[in-house]
This record gives sequence, C-alpha cells and structure tokens, in this order.
Amino acid sequence: MVLCPRLNEIILARAPSFSVADAAPNCERDLWTMGSMVVWSGASDRTVFGDPAVNWAFRAVHDAMHLATGLGFSPAEEIEMGRRQASTFDGGVADIVFLETAGQAEYFLRTGKFVEDQVAWTLARLKEMGR
Repeated sequence: MVLCPRLNEIILARAPSFSVADAAPNCERDLWTMGSMVVWSGASDRTVFGDPAVNWAFRAVHDAMHLATGLGFSPAEEIEMGRRQASTFDGGVADIVFLETAGQAEYFLRTGKFVEDQVAWTLARLKEMGR
C-alpha cells in the first residue's frame, strides 16, 4: 500500500545515486562504495512507500542528510535527524516523514523492537494525531 504517492515522487526526485546491499552499512565510511551510497535492502516490504525501491531511495536521502549534518546513528541522533528531515516537507507529508524516522526511533527506544508493519503503525499514529 502506498500511503502517500506525492511523498514517493518527492523521495525519488531527491535521492542521490545509491546501490542496495544485503548488509546494512553501520558507519559513515561504509555508506559509500565506489562513489555511490549503499543502503540496506532489508525490511523493505510493508513500508509506507509501498515499493522497496522507494524505501531504498528514502534511506539514501536520509543517510545523505546524516552525512551533510554530521549527525550519527544513535537513537537520539536518529530522532533529531527525523525532526530535521521532516522539516524539509510540508503538511501531512512532513508527518509521515517524521513518523518514518523520529517516530520509529522513539518506538525502538521505548520497546527495544523495530516496527514491523510500518503502514499499520503509521496509520495508527496519524489517527492519534488527528490526521
């Protein structure tokens, strides 16, 4: 299910050049291989983007912001990154981006688990927000 087709369009337009790998990069150096950003291929079904390729593009946009801002990948830094990334969007699109990044990082801090069904989780959070 594509939650917001407009968000998908924006993400694809903003994405830097990237490749996809089965292993998640876990440090800044590993984000780049031969001039292309590397993003993790996993957990890309059941996302708000409805398409693994758009999810990977979102990861590339998100990681490029990490590199540009110097923010790391700790849960607290992911939450801050989510706030910053969401601020580059308007309205309901910003809410979805916030939940996709900061909201899921906050969930992980509270529960120690990753959100498995991101669509259902995001829809529930949007409803709680009155959106």
